Amino acid sequence: MKWIGYIFSSIWRIWFLIIFIIIFISFVPALFFFTRIKKDQIIIAHLTRYWSKLTLWLAFVFPIVEWEEKINRGQQYIFCPNHVSTLDIPLILAILPVPLQYIGKAEIAKIPLFGYFYKNNSVIVNRKNRKDSYAAFLKAGEKITQGLSMCIFPEGGIPNSSVTLKKFKNGPFKLSIEQKTPIIPITMPDNKKAFPQEYFKGRPGIVRITIHKHINPNKFTKKTISDFNKLTYNTIFEKLNIYEKRN
Repeated sequence: MKWIGYIFSSIWRIWFLIIFIIIFISFVPALFFFTRIKKDQIIIAHLTRYWSKLTLWLAFVFPIVEWEEKINRGQQYIFCPNHVSTLDIPLILAILPVPLQYIGKAEIAKIPLFGYFYKNNSVIVNRKNRKDSYAAFLKAGEKITQGLSMCIFPEGGIPNSSVTLKKFKNGPFKLSIEQKTPIIPITMPDNKKAFPQEYFKGRPGIVRITIHKHINPNKFTKKTISDFNKLTYNTIFEKLNIYEKRN
């Protein structure tokens, strides 16, 4: 009877894509105005959040959020989530009440129309090129000084489905120390099942997410960056294990 589940998952994923495209197209005039005419990336960030909220709601994806502390909306942060699914990005955008941008892969900028707004309203990086990666983190630092928070997946990409949590790269933690910007770990335990890499799998419903307490970068230096990395990694890894035990 697995084929029934495959059919249901395929129909739902097609519906998700349709909803995503329709809402995106309806937002294009406003996105274009604030990207090209009256440039304002903070307004773009808010528009993107509403776009993500509508997409999740109409696709019947309902987040259950656990906040370990209240976020200061006047503060910039570097959010570090575990990365398991393409659902991660709209989910985080929909949940967080602050304007933010992503550091994301350059390949997405090649998508017609969508790629234009992506390229102009995020920090794109070719992770195979070290110089490009360094330049991207310098640009991310500029975004923080302009009043935007950054979201960076410290795993560097979506790991194999058998991997619980891939080793973190040091880039986000160097940026945090240099910009004196707190790190907030984010744990998402359900996206791997809700919207996996395999096309014939996935389902609507509840997805859980924990927004952890911020970690102050003033406690660390470039010499102790591995400790900063490890603390963030362990925060997410331990929470994933707690979620697993609840299932």
